[in-house]
Amino acid sequence: MSRSATGYRPENVKKEILNTNRRDFLKTAILVGGSAVVVGIPLVSYFTAPALSKGTGKWVDFGPLADLEAGSVSMLSYEFLIKDGWLILPQRGIVWAKTGKGDKLTVFSSVCTHLSCNVIWMEETQVFECPCHAGRFDVNGQPISGPPKKPLTVLEHKIEDGKLLTLLTL
Repeated sequence: MSRSATGYRPENVKKEILNTNRRDFLKTAILVGGSAVVVGIPLVSYFTAPALSKGTGKWVDFGPLADLEAGSVSMLSYEFLIKDGWLILPQRGIVWAKTGKGDKLTVFSSVCTHLSCNVIWMEETQVFECPCHAGRFDVNGQPISGPPKKPLTVLEHKIEDGKLLTLLTL
């Protein structure tokens, strides 16, 4: 029996070795790729989730409601720590509380609706004024002149045990 009758040829052996190596390579590549996906997705989400998470709200205690003068606009400041991604940073700011007759209370954000500058209450003219672009809002937070088109944001608040609590978005 000759070598050609049994199917043994040197080129057939070479092809068989190459095919085996290709199959092994594809199996290995698929296993490694699958493993990378299975491990990579949770790993990537672990590192990116803090940066992509939406802000949550925090109730801030501004103290006794009795400290606010009736019929006036008062500046209330706050400071607390927040976790921003991987950093813990101080969050500082102000809100404006307008007290009316009876139990009427409105808490405004101090952020101008034009370009997010802080507005200032001008007692003598009875308006909130934005120093950045001369935007002006009336005592109810409605725009009266300048570039702002939207009113000041009214913040959710509640009174608990005689204290003013305001919900701030982080």
